[in-house]
Amino acid sequence: MLESDRSLDVLVIEDNEGDARLIERYIDRAETPMLPSTVTHTHHTTLEDGKEALAESTFDVLLLDLGLPTSQGIETLDRIVGHTDLPVIVLTGLQNKNTALKAIQSGAQDFLNKDELDPDTLTRAIRYAIERKRRESELRKRTDQLEVLNRIVRHDIQNDVNVIQGWADMLEQNVDDARRDTVQQITSAADHIAEITQNVETFLEAVAGDTDSSLEPVALGPVILDTVEKRRTVSDGATISVGELERTTVYADELLASVFENLIDNAVQHSQVESPTVEVGFELTGDCVQVSVADDGVGVPDGQKSEIFGKSAMGLDSSGTGIGLFLVDRLVDRYGGRVWVEDNDPQGAVFVVELRLAE
Repeated sequence: MLESDRSLDVLVIEDNEGDARLIERYIDRAETPMLPSTVTHTHHTTLEDGKEALAESTFDVLLLDLGLPTSQGIETLDRIVGHTDLPVIVLTGLQNKNTALKAIQSGAQDFLNKDELDPDTLTRAIRYAIERKRRESELRKRTDQLEVLNRIVRHDIQNDVNVIQGWADMLEQNVDDARRDTVQQITSAADHIAEITQNVETFLEAVAGDTDSSLEPVALGPVILDTVEKRRTVSDGATISVGELERTTVYADELLASVFENLIDNAVQHSQVESPTVEVGFELTGDCVQVSVADDGVGVPDGQKSEIFGKSAMGLDSSGTGIGLFLVDRLVDRYGGRVWVEDNDPQGAVFVVELRLAE
């Protein structure tokens, strides 16, 4: 929060002297106790002079006009945000909602029309912009710390899992049949821990990714075939088949395989039969493609179908499946698609992923 006994340093980059003076008067004349009692203004008319001021002095907030002598529109904002961590409030004389949206997406804290300004509106915007920026910085710092902790913890867990798997392999070769099942249970548990750790890593990558800019056309067939082949090697006793695949590209990224890995693993783990059967299907529907993963397990009760992909499914009794399905939902939503579950005939469940076809 801004303290009333400290000063506020405002940088104004505005080529119109009259507008700049009006902005300064608005700040000085504000009737609301939103700003500190002492406010200083620094005014520059060009982007270059403004950048120089940012390099040489310390400010609390930047008021930026988009129409400057050497820069116009969103380009002006793009050229300044890389040079400062200050909260930026964009000022313009244009009534353009698209420009306002682009400004916010490009890093501005607020977008104000000069013709609609008054002292209270401006000072309130300054106060809120500074506070939002402060909270963003704190959140980014905590996120960075958690990412470091996550990497360390996952690394240590994976190292211990590797040790467990190594000793279990040695034991399996030197025990009688009566104890071999116990060793295999140890190996299976270690594999499950490794799988959960990988899901956490993939989930964090998905959460951190940019929803649109990182998407690109991805050939769907090779991803499915490669995923099925890998799951066959680790799914003992399961029969995993793939229907006919057409040559299709969808909007996705390098994490697309995780969607089908988790759905196939979920189908195998919840089959409750000695030799589970999983069928992967493919169907074009208009400008989308639907990939289905059908199993012959116990199915999903109607009351759980709408909740199975949500955060509530990631409870202490989820056995790792909750995070896998939550990851599937998060990734598919990121790709602009949908995922749902239906009943299989005569038994089991069908998980359907619908993805956008790439043009």
